[in-house]
Amino acid sequence: MTHNLPEARQHKNLLYDFYGALLTEKQNEIYAMHHEEDNSLAEIGSAFGITPQAVADTIKRANAKFNSYEEKLGLVKKFSTQQEALTAIEAELMDFPAEKATKIRQLLDILIL
Repeated sequence: MTHNLPEARQHKNLLYDFYGALLTEKQNEIYAMHHEEDNSLAEIGSAFGITPQAVADTIKRANAKFNSYEEKLGLVKKFSTQQEALTAIEAELMDFPAEKATKIRQLLDILIL
């Protein structure tokens, strides 16, 4: 099974954006240091006074929590589906007169706020 790394990374980032606040403070800090700041497990472990294996375990547990939340709530899937729909709508609006397209975009903005 091959993975598209940018898509996999983007998916992890979306999971973190939607569910990161549900982690403990320490889990959140460790996850952010690894995925956003790109620190190594050893660097993070040193900062927290724990082993690199403990850091890896924390990240693994956080990912499991994210997947569990997503399985139950589906917020990332819903968001991604909405983004795809908005892209398709934008493409369709190219065929509309400018004034009408602008009005539709304004109505869409109300819906997505």
